Amino acid sequence: MKILVTGGTGFIGSHTVVELLNQNHEVIIIDNLCNSSESVIKNIEKISNKTVPFFNIDVRNKKALEDLCSKNNFNCCIHFAGLKAVGESCQKPLEYYDNNINGTLVLLEALNKYNCHNFIFSSSATVYGNPKSNPIDETFPKGTCTNPYGWTKSMIEQILIGFQKAN
Repeated sequence: MKILVTGGTGFIGSHTVVELLNQNHEVIIIDNLCNSSESVIKNIEKISNKTVPFFNIDVRNKKALEDLCSKNNFNCCIHFAGLKAVGESCQKPLEYYDNNINGTLVLLEALNKYNCHNFIFSSSATVYGNPKSNPIDETFPKGTCTNPYGWTKSMIEQILIGFQKAN
């Protein structure tokens, strides 16, 4: 399976890439490196003993994404790319909404244009706000987020529900 991993040089993304490579999937990583380093690629390759193509692409870059998707027949995309600091999201809410929501929309448009309809989104427990108890269960109510980061994740979940119903 050919899999696009966005945010693949981040902590969760890089660990996922290693596991995908170990399962003999063909993986391509994109990341804008705002929260990580390209040196992670060398570590992934050392651990997996496999090479992995990397492109320094921001998920909001429609032209670059469409170019990449047109040259690859992706079976799936695992989407980790996004700003992730709760406190920073309160200081820079517009940056979070633009990066996380707009970036996901641009990514979905490019994938859809080139017929990649398998999409895995890395959400967050922050979509549950302040839960009534722990551990959090997926049946808990959503929509009570307490910060812009959480709201971006919640809004993206709603976008994906609507997108899935339309397709």
